[in-house]
Amino acid sequence: MMFRAGKVTALTNALVLAFPILLLCVPKGAGIFLGAILLLALIVRRGLRPMFAQYRATLYPIGLAILALVLVFLGSKLYFHVPWNVMDNPSRILLLLVTCLVILKIAPDPRRLWSGITIALAMSLAIVLFQRWVLDDPRPSAWTQAIAFGNMVAALGLIGFVRPGISRKAHLLAWLDLALAGSVLIVNGTRGAWLALCITMIPLLFVRYPSMRPAKFFGAVALIAALAAGLYLAPGSPVAQRVDLVRGQWGQFQQGNTETSVGARLKLWQMAAESIHLHPWLGVGVGQFARIPQASIFCKEHGSSDVCTLEHAHNDVLEAAATMGMPGMLALLGLFLVPGVLFWRLLRVCWRNANSLGISVCASGIGVVMASLISGLTQVTMAHQANIVFYAGIIGLLLGLAAVQAKYPRADGVEKT
Repeated sequence: MMFRAGKVTALTNALVLAFPILLLCVPKGAGIFLGAILLLALIVRRGLRPMFAQYRATLYPIGLAILALVLVFLGSKLYFHVPWNVMDNPSRILLLLVTCLVILKIAPDPRRLWSGITIALAMSLAIVLFQRWVLDDPRPSAWTQAIAFGNMVAALGLIGFVRPGISRKAHLLAWLDLALAGSVLIVNGTRGAWLALCITMIPLLFVRYPSMRPAKFFGAVALIAALAAGLYLAPGSPVAQRVDLVRGQWGQFQQGNTETSVGARLKLWQMAAESIHLHPWLGVGVGQFARIPQASIFCKEHGSSDVCTLEHAHNDVLEAAATMGMPGMLALLGLFLVPGVLFWRLLRVCWRNANSLGISVCASGIGVVMASLISGLTQVTMAHQANIVFYAGIIGLLLGLAAVQAKYPRADGVEKT
């Protein structure tokens, strides 16, 4: 079947717009995106090989990072003779390279992504409000695992915040995206995502307002802090409830109670650290973290504890180090740090060329990497299919768009007043 270039570009533009909507608002949306990208790769497969030579400075480092991670996972699987299903979620990281190649080849309009983000966040807010107040769901998250959903919302909110343009309309839409993301997270209740959103948006203020001076920056930070304090102090605030819950559970843990969300995580991290000390190079086997609490003295004495039923470390670095040793930890960090460095290099090129569209794309990538690292302090990226498909898809998409902008800047058509 033959496809005209214009139709392929139109399909890719539609997929870029639909990406955030699929991942946040559509059941099995991650699978739909995965299938669509593979279909596009099949359509343009004959033109993908030249991309490696044309964009080698981008594709080679990210390709090596992905290869290192896959090899460490595969090596651990073979060495410990664990079932093949442990490779299911990790194998989806290959989507990052496929997505990047497709975007490099077709070069869709980056602005479609920001249109899709606003729609997706507005739809997400409507969905979680319905689930919370009508269905009485305490952790509404559309059709995705609650923590994974919150992390995706935070990342998309940050991308929306650095949308291109310095007109009043662009600023208004940027703050609207951030407000929508924050509102969804308040209803959803994912604390790690809130932390990622609040911390990462601060350096991104310089992208939102490129001419901002230090005095205005600190004034903006103070205003954000005042807003956060207001959300905490408001009567019946869900933010205050979640923050106070952490404080209370921390105090309970210090008194020996591990049967809380915070207490279970802290106990699990202690067990993970002890296991890393015993097995620093190979870990206990990919996907086998559950062996650590089950073999611990704590679980032999407290077999009914919820800690003993957990299968993940709820921390990316500890999970990788405990199950695959130091090589696994380094390979996982490479999956975040290599794209971060690439985005930073491309950002410098776009900045020199005064390419505002490219700057927004590159800053979006840096924001996603930062938010993912922070979110990874309290969850495991590889534990949920939607989470890894989202990370692979959005990094591949943004990296491809950024590389194209750095090499072939397009007229962004963004208002400057």
